[in-house]
Order: sequence, then C-alpha cells, then structure tokens
Amino acid sequence: MDLKVNNLGKKYEGNWIFRNINLSVISGSKVLIKGRNGSGKSTFAKAVSGLILPSEGTVSYSVNGKEIAAEQAYQQIQLVGPYVDLIEDFTLQEFLSFHAKFKPFIQGMSIADVVAAGNFTGQQEKYLRHFSSGMKQRVKILLALFTSCPLVILDEPTSNLDEWGVEWYLSLVNDNAKDKTILVCSNNAQQEAAFCTESISMEV
Repeated sequence: MDLKVNNLGKKYEGNWIFRNINLSVISGSKVLIKGRNGSGKSTFAKAVSGLILPSEGTVSYSVNGKEIAAEQAYQQIQLVGPYVDLIEDFTLQEFLSFHAKFKPFIQGMSIADVVAAGNFTGQQEKYLRHFSSGMKQRVKILLALFTSCPLVILDEPTSNLDEWGVEWYLSLVNDNAKDKTILVCSNNAQQEAAFCTESISMEV
C-alpha cells in the first residue's frame, strides 16, 4: 500500500499534539516513526489508521495505483498498539476464527498455521483472559503480520515481550512482511524497528 500524509495535525482541548507532519511512503517500505514519550507517536498511529480523525490535513491510501476511500481503508490496515484490545471472552481458536470472518489471513495461511507461528500449539481452547500480557501481545502481532492487509502500523510492538519474544517478533517480521508497508512507532529503534530503512521524527 502507498501512503501519503499531508500537513497532518491533531489537537486536544486546544493543544496541538502534533502538527505539519508530511510523509510519503511507497508500497513495501518499512518506516520508523520516532520521538520521545509524549511526542504524539501513538496519536499519529491512530490518525493514520483511521481510529481517530485528524484536526487538520489529510491521509490518502492507494493499492496498485488505485486510491482507496478513507472510509474503506480500515479493511486494508492492521494496527497494533497498547490501546488495541482483544476479545478476552473468546478462546484463541474462537478469536482467530472471528477475526478471519472480517479480515482473512494471507493466502495459504490456516488458523492452525497462525497458532503454530505464535508458539501457541495446544493452547487454542484457552480463553484470552487467561493469557499473559506477553502472550496477548504476540496474538496482536500475529494478526498484524498474517492478516491479508497491505499496511501494518506497529505502535510499541515489543511492549510486554521478554527477550525471546523480541527475537520472535523481529524474526516474524523479517520472514513474513517483505511485501507489506510497515510503520513502526517507537523510541527504541534497535529493539522494535531494526528492519526499518527510513525514519521520520515527531520531535518539534
């Protein structure tokens, strides 16, 4: 997916969180959105994903040269962030099946394959409310990388992951996301965005 951000800004209660952000991303790019805590990275991620509306500016999306209407863009975007919740009354199997009804997994990828990729074999019938915070984060990352969406936005993707989990995450991205456009919102580039080849700063 190609992405263009033009003079994007967001304010709350009269205070600008960020303003005048411009970004042009071609399909398949891996871009780090960096900045200190409080610089607006998460708000930017929400605005680009369509989770919230910007106060000014525009975000446009296109796939293979065809522009996608803003109200339909959510079908092409998968967002990972601390504010994205799972349905904890579902088992892992139920949740993945439910998700696939709205956003299918990439061609050739079964639910069993997704379970295995997350190292969850044998835990399909476990309710998500009984998962640890790290396990829940791995589920979010699995959905981001194995859902058939060309744009992935990862906001603090290694939150709650231990050392093994960080290595698992980086390996998963390197092996399965070559064709996806990825934005990583992070102030820990080495741990969360080692695969990124471009960057933009949210600092003012």
